[in-house]
Formats: sequence, C-alpha cells, structure tokens
Amino acid sequence: MAVTGLANLAVKVIDLEGACAWYKAAGASVTEPVEWENGRRADVKLGVLDLTLFTQAIYEDSCSLPAEGFLHPALFVDDLDAELARHEVLWGPRTVSGTFGTRRIAFVEAPGGIRLEFMQQVEEPAG
Repeated sequence: MAVTGLANLAVKVIDLEGACAWYKAAGASVTEPVEWENGRRADVKLGVLDLTLFTQAIYEDSCSLPAEGFLHPALFVDDLDAELARHEVLWGPRTVSGTFGTRRIAFVEAPGGIRLEFMQQVEEPAG
C-alpha cells in the first residue's frame, strides 16, 4: 500500500467564474465549470500545478471549513482500503465519476487542520 501520485490540490472559491478567469489570465488551461456532487467545480492546469476549484467540498457537512481557501491534496493510492485502515476516516469511502473517470475516494483529517483525500482509480476516463 502506497501513495502513488498527486492528482491535484483542491481549493474552495466563492466566485468560481471569477477564479476561472483569474487562472486563465495567468496562462492556465481551465475547464468550463460544471455541476458536480453538492456544488460546482472546474479543473485548472497551470504548468506543473493541477488545481480543482470547488464551490463546496464534498465532505463539507462532516467538518468545519472556511468560506474560501485550500481544502486538501488529492492523493492516488494503490489500495484505498489498506490506506484507510491506518486512519480515522472523516468522509467516505465512496465511488464518484466525472471527466476523470471513476474513483473510490475518502477523506481523513491530518495534523495541522488539513484533510487528505485518498483515491483509487477504478475506471479510466472515456476516450
């Protein structure tokens, strides 16, 4: 069992369109905002940095979060169940789908008041 990669950094924003415009002006490629789970999201690619902008965290009802700011790193793991056995789970596991394919995800709280998202790819994106 191991963390095998970083998928993205998740950031909560109030004004999703404004944030997308800012990143586009900074030279990033940005997907069009879409409805997803309990809010909206857009993906940002700025050089080597992958961000996902959310209007609401999927786990928002499980903990206290500020109106905006850094949410969590999303980390790929080779065995989600084995990884979660080592942590107290904040939210999940649950299977989600989108342009990224299908993943099993779960969140844990880490020292310093941050959360970590662990994810295992179940199905690759179409195409």
